[in-house]
Amino acid sequence: MSKKENQNSPANNYTIENFSEHHLSDVLKIESASNITPWSQEIFLKTLQSRSISFVISSENKVIAFCIANTVLDECHLQNIAVIENLRGKGIGTFMLNILFKRAKLSDLHIILLEVRESNKRARKFYQNNGFEELFIRENYYKTKSGQENAVIMRLEVA
Repeated sequence: MSKKENQNSPANNYTIENFSEHHLSDVLKIESASNITPWSQEIFLKTLQSRSISFVISSENKVIAFCIANTVLDECHLQNIAVIENLRGKGIGTFMLNILFKRAKLSDLHIILLEVRESNKRARKFYQNNGFEELFIRENYYKTKSGQENAVIMRLEVA
């Protein structure tokens, strides 16, 4: 996969780049606005040290969305995905999933797994609309301000 790819889609005129340390400040801003328990800078830095197929989408040299995924044996694990708040609902999330599906196939990864908060009905519906199926519940997986929350494990076979 090239360092930069120009793609036409709902994300017209956006640039796709492999996630790197110089994207970190923009990614952290999107993450803190998107997640009730946002990842720390250290967690993002650790993803850069793993077998990552992560990427960002930029517009005018500013990151507007990111997808963090890595390889585990012959599977792709989608760990985190987010779009800047004012661009949500415009097809960028689906665009990112399609890029991830292509990258997974190019890496001979035919299964994509993810965890999503049980209470996050919007995200669960988004993943289902993009072909993921719910497999099982992992109890007390996520920390919350008032305790813990279950995760729904979801799976997609990439054709």
